[in-house]
Amino acid sequence: MTTEISERRPRISLFCFRAVAVVTALFAIGQPIFIGSYFSGTFEALGLHTAGAAALQGLALLLPVAAGAVVAMRGRWWFLVWSLVLFLLIHVQAVLGYTRVLQWHVPVGVLTVGIAVALAIASLRRGAGSPREARR
Repeated sequence: MTTEISERRPRISLFCFRAVAVVTALFAIGQPIFIGSYFSGTFEALGLHTAGAAALQGLALLLPVAAGAVVAMRGRWWFLVWSLVLFLLIHVQAVLGYTRVLQWHVPVGVLTVGIAVALAIASLRRGAGSPREARR
């Protein structure tokens, strides 16, 4: 009979990170939809775009915290790195939007949506819950 060594795995922390990453991606995807509706003549959509930006900023605060919990439980370290990158991009994006620097707001927005979606997809992959190898 073999004895199995208990190893730390990011279970609850990964679930929380996945939830925050997916919600962040959904809000990020909503942003260009709302502003597109505004440009199409639905002027109330600008309020949704503004509210979405505020929600994204709040989620951007939670994402690195959840990623840090994953790393603490021996999860993937790059979740934390990309969460911090996304945190910075979301806040830069908001500042660019509120100051109406649209020549940078739009391309940074595209980058933000892409990273948010990629991070959410990466968190949902099967290997995301595998623990890091121990250093010898």
